[in-house]
Amino acid sequence: MKITALLSAPLLVLFARLGPAIVQVRDLPNAPIISIVAWDPDAANVGLRTRLGRDGKDLGDARGGEHRLYLDSTLVDAHGGFAHAVAQDGKLLRNVATARDVDACRFGNVCSPRETVGLGVPDEWLRQHRDGIVVTLRPRTGQNWTVSIDGSVVDAYLKTIDSVSASLKK
Repeated sequence: MKITALLSAPLLVLFARLGPAIVQVRDLPNAPIISIVAWDPDAANVGLRTRLGRDGKDLGDARGGEHRLYLDSTLVDAHGGFAHAVAQDGKLLRNVATARDVDACRFGNVCSPRETVGLGVPDEWLRQHRDGIVVTLRPRTGQNWTVSIDGSVVDAYLKTIDSVSASLKK
């Protein structure tokens, strides 16, 4: 019995690391919006975020119909920043202002970054890339660097948005 318990403990850790995306629906009482945030449990420094109105309408993060691909500010600083961000298919992503997340650790024991730099990602484009996103960040000087979001995160995020939106519209 002890051998079985000892053998299964490392497997549990492996499954936790390979587990599904973290998707948080941040529905605060009396708030006019609901935020949806998603990231890979092994890479919280890069993720996706949007806001829905109480009527189920996608408000986007900075613009309606646009998601925020967020990057932890410390990650961006460590790489020397960037001037432009280009997706795997050559699409130039719009830079979005730095944002602070006061609710970063409010929902359970997993936290998203408190301060992020953002990129605007159109909804239609994101839905076309459910299999994952790779973004090359190009600084004014220095070397390009990349970030990626796995398809499982993108898919879980979009399914959650669609589900929450549909339930709010009823």
